[in-house]
Amino acid sequence: MLGVTIEFDQKSLTELMESFQGMHDRIEHLKRIDIGQELSDWQVHDMHRKRPFTMRFRAAGKARTTIRPHSLYEMLRSEGATLPTKVQRRLVRGIRSKLGHPLARKFYKTLRAHVHWSTRPILRQQLISLLMERLANLVAEKLNWKPEPLHGAEALERHLAELQQRARDVLS
Repeated sequence: MLGVTIEFDQKSLTELMESFQGMHDRIEHLKRIDIGQELSDWQVHDMHRKRPFTMRFRAAGKARTTIRPHSLYEMLRSEGATLPTKVQRRLVRGIRSKLGHPLARKFYKTLRAHVHWSTRPILRQQLISLLMERLANLVAEKLNWKPEPLHGAEALERHLAELQQRARDVLS
């Protein structure tokens, strides 16, 4: 019967713990930063949006993107009449600050009372598949588990090779 003894010295345990900490840090960075950045990049590059709206909840490790069928200005024009007056004023103030020029007071009168919308989906299936492909590539790139060779791991591999050689010698 062969007995296997695995011994680790303090240095190899420290290196192993640092390796696990590095894996944990990569997962946290992916959740907190990379996912939100990839959602924004997807809207900019694949959907050709100038200003994507991506909410990042970094403490929770979540990200959410809002896809508007048109610009915020056009959305307000088509659906703004159904909003309460206070919300209309707040949105118009926000648009004024983003446009860099004042809007005419008659802008409120141009808000449509009849909401127009399309029955087609906002996102084509091709854009959804592009997003899934981008996220899969991101995870594959950021989370690779190829550890750097550790001194203790190399010693363990040598020890296991010696044990296999002894087992072969005993069996032959």
